[in-house]
Amino acid sequence: MNPSSSAAGTSGGVGRDTHADSATGGRLRRVIAMDAAGMAVVGVVYLVAASPLGSLFGPGTVLVAVVGGVMLAAGAGIALVARLRPIPAGAVRGVIGGGVFWILLSLAALALGWLDLTTTGLVWTWLQILPVAVFASLQTLALRADLRAA
Repeated sequence: MNPSSSAAGTSGGVGRDTHADSATGGRLRRVIAMDAAGMAVVGVVYLVAASPLGSLFGPGTVLVAVVGGVMLAAGAGIALVARLRPIPAGAVRGVIGGGVFWILLSLAALALGWLDLTTTGLVWTWLQILPVAVFASLQTLALRADLRAA
């Protein structure tokens, strides 16, 4: 059975838990795919350059490598979400929630001084929040547009 037809009968429409592969659905898919690609690339860079980045940012090689591995795995998971047809709204909400969690974790680390960051590390931590917030916002807007169109 086609998942999209099960949600809305035989009309081919989309239920509340999935999004359409319409113009707005394509936008959502592209934003999620760009998020996945960016996250995976940064994860690979963190893994490959963990030692110099650990020194530059302050927290050390191990933490940078662990964060790189987490980012690479998360990027792969998000890429899988982008390939789903249709993309379940719950999966998109999970991606958005992961971004919000990352932002809150970064802010907590900064506010509570969990990491021994250099000035460069402090600046980088603040700067890396921006693309995460932008992607979460774009994904939220695209998901809302998809759900309205459904």
